[in-house]
Amino acid sequence: MNLLATLFSRKVFIFFTLLISSIINRGTVIAQVNKPNILLFITDDESWFERSVYGESKLPTPNLDRVAQNGVLFTNAYSSAPSSAPARAALLTGRNFWELEQGAFIQAWLPREFPILTELLKDAGYNVGLTGKGWGPGIHPEEGHPADLGGKIYNQERLDVSERIPQISALNYRANFENFLKMVEPEEPFFFWFGSTEPHAPFDPDNWKRLESEFGVALSDVLMPSFMNDTQAQRKQRANMGYEVCYADQRLGEALALLEREGKLENTIVIVTADNGTTIGNKGKITPYDAGSHVPLAIMWPTQIPKGRTVTDFVNFADFTPTILEACQLPIPSTMSGNSLLRILKSSSSGRVDKKRDFTVTGLEWHGETDPASKSFRAITTDGYAYIIRYSNHRPVEPYTDPEIEITSEELYALANDRWQENNLIDDKEYVKEVKRLRSKLAEYAMKTRDPRFTGDMSTFRETREYVQERRRNGYKDAR
Repeated sequence: MNLLATLFSRKVFIFFTLLISSIINRGTVIAQVNKPNILLFITDDESWFERSVYGESKLPTPNLDRVAQNGVLFTNAYSSAPSSAPARAALLTGRNFWELEQGAFIQAWLPREFPILTELLKDAGYNVGLTGKGWGPGIHPEEGHPADLGGKIYNQERLDVSERIPQISALNYRANFENFLKMVEPEEPFFFWFGSTEPHAPFDPDNWKRLESEFGVALSDVLMPSFMNDTQAQRKQRANMGYEVCYADQRLGEALALLEREGKLENTIVIVTADNGTTIGNKGKITPYDAGSHVPLAIMWPTQIPKGRTVTDFVNFADFTPTILEACQLPIPSTMSGNSLLRILKSSSSGRVDKKRDFTVTGLEWHGETDPASKSFRAITTDGYAYIIRYSNHRPVEPYTDPEIEITSEELYALANDRWQENNLIDDKEYVKEVKRLRSKLAEYAMKTRDPRFTGDMSTFRETREYVQERRRNGYKDAR
C-alpha cells in the first residue's frame, strides 16, 4: 500500500508539474503575442511645416495624415539636434545628444557603453530589422555600436531601372520591408526601422514638374517662409524637395498596406517623424532655429491609443526609447534621461496633457565646419519664446572653471508674433526678465543632464571635434 501510494503521489506530482509548466509556457506565449510591434518610419531632413496636417503646406501626404487621424499628432516634437547622426543617436539611446560623448558628433561613433533601443528589444525576443538610413553618417569601431544596430539590414531589393528617379534612393523600400516581414514568426514581435533617405538633398532639378503632374502642386502653391527670397529659382528648389516629401509618404503608405495585409497593423505602434529639419535658407538644418529641430511626429497604436487627438506637449527624441520600452513592458535603463510618452499616448485628452512638458532643449556641436568657424549652440524653446546661446571653440587652457567664456552671442525670439524667428529681441530691455528666466531654466536642465557646455568638462568634445575635422580633411575615410 505504501508503494502504491508512493507511485500515485509521484504521478500526481508529475501531472501537476506538467500542468503548471504548460500554463506558464502558454502564458509566456500569450504575453509575447500581446507585445506590440513597432514600425519607426523616419525621413531625412524635414521640418514640421512641410506636412499639410500642420496647416502650412499644400503637399498632399495622406499617409501621415492617416497615422495622425488614427492616433496622436504632436505639434511640439523636437529632434535633439538639427543634424542626423546626433539626432538619431539621441533617439536610439534615450539620452540628449550632449550626453553621448563621441555620439554627440556627426562623422564620429556611438559608444557601446550606451545601450540602444534595437539591442534592448532584440535581447527581449524581438525580431529587429532596418532598411535605408539607420544611425549615421559615422563609423563603427570596436568601441562603437555596429551599423546594423543589433538587427539585420534589409537593403538587398532595388528598384528596376525604369522605376528609378534621379537623386532618389534606388532602394525598393516596400520589397525590403516585405522580406523582413516574411522572416517574422507568427507569434514573434518585431521592430523595424524604416529609414527613408528622402527628402535629403541633392534633388533632381525636374522634381518640380513631377510635383505638379503627379500630386497637383504648382510652383505657386509652394510654401515659402518669410526668411527666404521668394524667387522662381527658390520656389523650384522648394518644389524639388517637396516632391521627395510626397515620395516618402507614398512609401509609408506601402508599409501600412503590408502591415494590414499581414494582419499586424492593429497591434503595431507606428511612429512617423524626421531626424531633423529641412535644409532651407539660413534657418533650417544645422541651425538653432525652429526649422532646424522642430519635426513632424504622429504616432498610432490602434488597439491602445485613443485616436484623433492633437497634443501640444513638448517632446524630444530622447523620449522615444523610454516610450517604446514601456509600451513593450520592458525595463527602462536608469541611464536614460528621456521620459516615456506612454501616459500621454494612452490619455483621451488633447492639448497640453502633461503640464510639466512646457519646454525642450536642443543643440549642436559640429557639422562639417573647420576651426575657428563654429556651429555650436544650445537652445531652449517654450510656448512663447526661443532663447539661443552660441559658442566658440577656441580651446582655452584646461581645466577651466568658467564655461561662459566661450559664449559668443545670444538670441531671443517671441514666437507668438515672430514665428519664423527674424526679430532678435536679446537687447530689448522689455525682455530682460524673460531672458534671465529662460537662461536659468536652460542652465538647470543642462546641469541636471551634465551638458559639458555647462559643466566645463569639454575634453571629450574637444578631442572628438579634432578627430571629425581630421576625417573631413581626409575625405571621411573610415580608417582610424
